[in-house]
Amino acid sequence: MSLSIESILRPKGYAVVKAFTGRQALDLAEKVSPDLIVVDFRLPDMDGIEVARQLREASTVSPATPILMITTSSLGRAERLEALGAGAWDILRHPVDPSEFVLRMETLLGAKQEADRVRDEGLTDPSTGFYNARGLLRRTKEISADATRFDRPLACIAFGLEWLDTPTALANQAEEQALVNTAQSVADALKSITRVSDTVGRLTTGEFIIVAPGTDRAGAERLADRVLELVGESVHRESGPPGFREGEGRLRAGFFATAGDSAIDPGDVLFKATVALRRAQADQSGFPVRSYEA
Repeated sequence: MSLSIESILRPKGYAVVKAFTGRQALDLAEKVSPDLIVVDFRLPDMDGIEVARQLREASTVSPATPILMITTSSLGRAERLEALGAGAWDILRHPVDPSEFVLRMETLLGAKQEADRVRDEGLTDPSTGFYNARGLLRRTKEISADATRFDRPLACIAFGLEWLDTPTALANQAEEQALVNTAQSVADALKSITRVSDTVGRLTTGEFIIVAPGTDRAGAERLADRVLELVGESVHRESGPPGFREGEGRLRAGFFATAGDSAIDPGDVLFKATVALRRAQADQSGFPVRSYEA
């Protein structure tokens, strides 16, 4: 199988490094930092699924590194789900169509190269993979330009935590860790419900922003409600260190949506969503989501 894959890729200019066992593959991955990995479902010494799982844990294999799994036989649903859960991006049946295989490779490698570029330019938050403030502004400029060009709506939703009855500065390390844990819950919710076309940014430990192209005011409100539903409107500190009082932390959201009928200023979009968030955080009436009103 490795010879046939190599015969497809080398004429296209790809450098191919081969391993004949799972252990060899894991050792090579630590040395060469591959751009894409093809794993046989059945290897002589290890299960291909376990190889994929360990590759995902390797320091030289980033989350953006595509892993393709090749099989010579049909896989059942349980096996396919297990392979995808182990980190495989796709599962192909051998023999593969050479032209289709090359096109798949080019698409996946393009996605990895873009992710690498963003990372290298310092545009992402390392703990979540979301854009940082600089990356978010750059991406919002691109999305805003497209929305203006094609006369499409655009929404920006900001999320933040409201900590009641606490000092402005976090009192101790325990409270800081509670904030980090809650922010992780928000990050997990955003990863589970946002679309590929959405851009997600992290501004501070507890504040996040979604820029959603093609989304109007009603869609923005639904998205905000959905995130709050997943995280829970009240973030109970009873899950944190001893002495925390229930209900002190609440997730709030503010949004701004354009109709797509006028030029869009990206800085204005982010600013207005943040203003709406601040109003939601200051609102004691029980409304966790606020829209921007001039």
